Amino acid sequence: MSYYFFIDTMMLPVPPPKMSIKVNNKNKTINLINEGEVNIIKEAGLTEISFDARLPNSKYPFANYDTSLANSLTNSLLGSNFTFKKADYFLDNFKTAKKSKNPVRLIISRMSPSYIMLFDTNMLVTLENYTINEDAKEGFDIIVPLKFKQYKPYGTKECEVTTDENGVQHLTVKENRAATDMVTPTVYKIRNEQSIWEVCKSISGGNLDWRTVMVKNAITNPVEQMVKGTVLNLV
Repeated sequence: MSYYFFIDTMMLPVPPPKMSIKVNNKNKTINLINEGEVNIIKEAGLTEISFDARLPNSKYPFANYDTSLANSLTNSLLGSNFTFKKADYFLDNFKTAKKSKNPVRLIISRMSPSYIMLFDTNMLVTLENYTINEDAKEGFDIIVPLKFKQYKPYGTKECEVTTDENGVQHLTVKENRAATDMVTPTVYKIRNEQSIWEVCKSISGGNLDWRTVMVKNAITNPVEQMVKGTVLNLV
């Protein structure tokens, strides 16, 4: 099975060998008179995803550095290595994800050995914590355990409370603070040499399923059919 891990537009060069996806529980157990314990079912809590990322400081034939999924598949088939980046490039991106205080889009794509799409994980997350591990046995490579938590966009308002001369308090909305999300257009014209994955990622932040867009637009070969000027129907 082939895995591709994307954190926003950055693809991990070496897919982690294993990961953990935890759907947290919010159910509540209470005691009822004459009934004993009962379980009150609630909505699931925020999902947590964790895995160890290997960040090479040497060029490996099995590492892939392309941010375009279509080109990633081509490079894998040809056995080539695209735009080698050292570990500090990825560490800088992890640091930015923490300091920006903004969620990132985590996409994990799973394919069969013949590159048939199986399923994917696609959600907004926050980078909760990470550890930088260096081990002489690993050579110059760095192993970074990463832990993400699902992020659900929400809207808030900034308000101001004032008190008049009669002691009556008044609440005034100063500013609407929009949720962290993107508005997806209904159509899109291809620019330059964009892949179908790059289009869906750039205009929706990952909310669009690129496989659905391919089917809707009768695209069977995104490498040959995606040409500059093509207009895609997205909804």
